[in-house]
Amino acid sequence: CEDSLLVRVHRGTGAGFIINEQIFLGKNRNVGELGHIQIDPLGERCYCGNFGCLETVASNAATEQRVRNLLNQGYQSKLTLDDCSISAICKAANKGDELAINVIELVGRYLGRGISMAINLFNPQKVVITGDIAEAEKTLLAAIQSCIDTQVLINFRKDLPVVVSQLDHRSAIGSFALVKRSMLN
Repeated sequence: CEDSLLVRVHRGTGAGFIINEQIFLGKNRNVGELGHIQIDPLGERCYCGNFGCLETVASNAATEQRVRNLLNQGYQSKLTLDDCSISAICKAANKGDELAINVIELVGRYLGRGISMAINLFNPQKVVITGDIAEAEKTLLAAIQSCIDTQVLINFRKDLPVVVSQLDHRSAIGSFALVKRSMLN
């Protein structure tokens, strides 16, 4: 497709845009800090200095910490304090663990709010999600789609696929694409 949005959830939350079949780069050749849009004005302080950035609620570390906090409060789960990795959380969600499902859904709703804003701004033809949390694809995408269905302009969300990346953890491919483009230009 000619226009797409890629959202990567990892130690932070980043985005990349392809517009008219070209990678969109800002003035400083850096763009897509989706993780630093404010989702919760009364939220935690982000390392960037602002409060309630998407990254404070939708990153691997934030997700793992949320699970640890819930387990410490006594919520029941197959997860343990010894293994609250994002991979373990996703596997538990895929196996029906209620706490893991609830946490992934919450992260999905936060991501959905940020993604919805980006869709309303850029009107992409496709949204691609990547990162370890995509292991819980069914739960995550349903939560994201729920936000898109209620927050995105109807003409922008009509026939808009939201998919998990086929490239898995091969994120260096984007860097290689930039190098190739520079060489060809």
